[in-house]
Amino acid sequence: MRQRIGIKEVAAAAGVSTTTVSHALSGKGRLPEGTRARVREVAEQLGYRPNVSARKLGGGSTGLLALAVSQVEDLTFQLGDFDYFASLIREATTAALDRGYALAIAPAAAAEDALHKIPADGALVVDPVPDDASIAYLRGQGVPIVTTGRLLDDGDGYWVDNDHAAGVGRVLDHLHAVGARRIALVAPRSFASYIVDVRAGYAGWCAAHDCEEIVGIAPDVTEQGGFAASSALLSDPDPPDAIYAVLDRLAIGVLLAAAAADVDVPGDLRVAACTDSVAAQTARPPLTTLGLNPEQIGREAIGLLIDLVEGLPVSPGHRLVPTTLIERESTLGSPARAR
Repeated sequence: MRQRIGIKEVAAAAGVSTTTVSHALSGKGRLPEGTRARVREVAEQLGYRPNVSARKLGGGSTGLLALAVSQVEDLTFQLGDFDYFASLIREATTAALDRGYALAIAPAAAAEDALHKIPADGALVVDPVPDDASIAYLRGQGVPIVTTGRLLDDGDGYWVDNDHAAGVGRVLDHLHAVGARRIALVAPRSFASYIVDVRAGYAGWCAAHDCEEIVGIAPDVTEQGGFAASSALLSDPDPPDAIYAVLDRLAIGVLLAAAAADVDVPGDLRVAACTDSVAAQTARPPLTTLGLNPEQIGREAIGLLIDLVEGLPVSPGHRLVPTTLIERESTLGSPARAR
């Protein structure tokens, strides 16, 4: 059987004491950064993994990280509903395990109650909204928090996000380049930072291009919500010639509304979505999307959170992940191409 690599083996290979290894891997103690980096490199090469049970007994740490998704009453959904969340969580779980932590996922419908039962060293909160009870509880417990998306009422928080204002500009520039002149936005009522940023980016783009703002408010974040919002827009005497939906599921609803109204996509209406997914790729026609790279968001967020938990230097505390414009037939009317 393969020998388990422990702290003594790492110390011997690195030529340092077990205390130095312990401090280097935990982020504690006063060590030169070169020594800390070398010990971590040796530990990685040997395949060392910390003993979570021993860490719990020795330092009061549980080795658990919690993940929760903020929700507001009228926009509730199940965590597994979106490819974006599945990709983010999958990569976050792997990144946590790589550094010796386990990720416990709080049920989306009862996150606050679940967090009371998770003895977490730190927490990752996805798409936070103001006055979120989960965040209030975590703060009260002194638990380090990282969010994916900004918490709008906390300018000093730690977060990882996309530059949504720039991303919406890329999509609108694309729609304009393929001939759209009356571009509408379909979005839910929400105080999540990405919705706020997209709305601001859309308003700024319209002002810069002397275009009318046309906004359809979706009652929820499902296909039905997209159908309702876009049906109202398409029934207007002067309907839009393009629609950008802030979620892939909303955009699927836009396609359904266009079909019901006998509006050709992309001939009469160009449709694009924020977030890529299998549903967007297999829609008819396939949807042009703004890919948010959730895998990178998950990795960056967990890395930042563990650094906070372990007391390591954190700079910067705010990190932006690039977006990718993926052009498909819903705006091009030709075989898919990505850039």
